Amino acid sequence: MKKIAAHQSVESISHVSKVLSELSFDLQLINSLAASAMSRENLERLNPLQVSKLKESFIKNKHPRFKKEFASSRHQPFGKTSDYVKSIENAL
Repeated sequence: MKKIAAHQSVESISHVSKVLSELSFDLQLINSLAASAMSRENLERLNPLQVSKLKESFIKNKHPRFKKEFASSRHQPFGKTSDYVKSIENAL
């Protein structure tokens, strides 16, 4: 019998996932290219209150994986929090 490593949930990502699922995003397909058009449509259908809720969720739960996507310098592989927050606030 082999021991299989269990994937542990990261609380910050779990919170963002919960908000995304409440806003009718399909979490199983969120990373696929086929779902990117569907995700864009979902984003465009959100009202301003829902958009602010989504932005707040990403800002409040600053996971390094999220911050890495907005890194402005290759010398900071996980980016600066201030750049991340500005990018999220300016999104959509």
